[in-house]
Amino acid sequence: MQLLNNNKLIIAGLGVGALTGFIYYSTIGCESGGCAITSDPVNATLYGAFMGALLFSSFKKKPKKKNNMDFTQMIKDGATVIDVRTRPEFAGGHVAESLNIPLQELNKHMDEIKAQKQPLILCCRTGNRSGIATQMLSQMGIECYNGGAWEEVNYHQAQAQAAESEK
Repeated sequence: MQLLNNNKLIIAGLGVGALTGFIYYSTIGCESGGCAITSDPVNATLYGAFMGALLFSSFKKKPKKKNNMDFTQMIKDGATVIDVRTRPEFAGGHVAESLNIPLQELNKHMDEIKAQKQPLILCCRTGNRSGIATQMLSQMGIECYNGGAWEEVNYHQAQAQAAESEK
């Protein structure tokens, strides 16, 4: 049910697009029969549904990305850092006290992820995989943010530790 709620725009786009595709076939269509998409009502409807979903998905809100000052504060407040790189990448360097749950294994570790103190700050090598992970976990109702590259999150971790040691 949550999957349906999180994708209302895409589902609406499927419906509107399918209807538009069928109407296009019915009213304009392809006179010669040589058009792969518009000469068949099924193809026109499916193509319309796909294009509608694609169009409507562009209006979906993106997961929030906090600014740099917020990451340091979030870490001070006890946020959990999860690195979604592969185990060999993680072994080559990582944020102190971070967890390593590779992107490909997120679904297997969902109970462990949900048990972590939220918000979660996700990181990887460049921010691409952590962006995908952020989107996946956000759709499941988990408060998480894309921290980007692990070196950047490591900087915020160091800033948080320095602030704590000054107390």
